Amino acid sequence: MNKSKKTPKPSASSPSVPKIIEIDEGVFGPRLMERGEIPINPHKILDLVKRMSQMEALLLDDEDEDDDDLFLEDSFDEDEFELELQEILGSPNLEVNEENLNRYLQFLKARIKPPYKLTGNGEFDWEEEYVSGGKSKKEYEKLKKQRPSYLDTFSLVQFCEVGTEGIMVKVERTSDRRQFILPLIDLDVTTEDPEHFELIDNYLLWFFSY
Repeated sequence: MNKSKKTPKPSASSPSVPKIIEIDEGVFGPRLMERGEIPINPHKILDLVKRMSQMEALLLDDEDEDDDDLFLEDSFDEDEFELELQEILGSPNLEVNEENLNRYLQFLKARIKPPYKLTGNGEFDWEEEYVSGGKSKKEYEKLKKQRPSYLDTFSLVQFCEVGTEGIMVKVERTSDRRQFILPLIDLDVTTEDPEHFELIDNYLLWFFSY
């Protein structure tokens, strides 16, 4: 999950195209397993791999129709991503810690302004036993009225403080205007707002890699 770019990255006001991601053992290898201070949900990691693979397949199809050389130019580059992270964090130390999380928070706050549509990128922790654990569907539907679901669509209300799960955000569910505070790592942009995909995706890649 380490990427970088030697050429300047487009501004957040301009639409950005997700970069092809080549997954290897270095991404989910030692660095990920050594990080025990922040809880890691394996379901989130597996979902991330699945989503990145789907995105790669789609982009490969598009590039094949246009120009194969473009695919080579847009390939994921770990060294370039680390240079980009150094610019964001203002330090060669890329470790996910409280200080760097606060720096990343300021970076995102300067580039993402509410309202902003988000949805879950996988089951929230409380949902797992219902979605894949076989618990009562009737009870699940009842609880979803009071708790956030990964199937919901949310509007970003504001960025909150940094917690044990990284940057936290206050969101409002569009269906009933109920508000929740959720980890940004549990969320993703909706298809209605693709221009901010890379900003959120890069944060998620950094969080789970370092």
